[in-house]
Amino acid sequence: MKLEIVNLQDLCTIDKKRIRKIVREVLKLEKKDAELSVVFTDNKRIKEINKTFLRHNYATDVITFAYEEPPPSDAPVSGEIIVSVEMAKKLAQRHGCAVEGEIALYLIHGMLHLLGYDDRQKRAAKKMHQREGELLSILGYRVPVPN
Repeated sequence: MKLEIVNLQDLCTIDKKRIRKIVREVLKLEKKDAELSVVFTDNKRIKEINKTFLRHNYATDVITFAYEEPPPSDAPVSGEIIVSVEMAKKLAQRHGCAVEGEIALYLIHGMLHLLGYDDRQKRAAKKMHQREGELLSILGYRVPVPN
């Protein structure tokens, strides 16, 4: 596993050791290797990225960019996951859960996208959200997951 963690926000402390553990555990459970860059940012910056690259003019929780789609089956998954810590704080407060758990949800969601999960259609989204819930539970987080 190769992992670069970039923190571009000051709204919340990012425990890089914990982030590494989450990434390592998810990869182990999914039986994959990866080369990832994880960026933590605020709503303003993620809105700019969302508008520039995806043509959506709003802030979102997480954006994932695969460097190679689809990745060769024997090669490490590679990509970038951009997480809005500001969105995580807002939704954690609304859901009554820890910000760290909400961040873990976004990180896992992004990783699952890179691993081939999709949430554009109802059945696939249900499968993806179910896996998110399983992984969060294994990692010890109690976070509401979309249905």
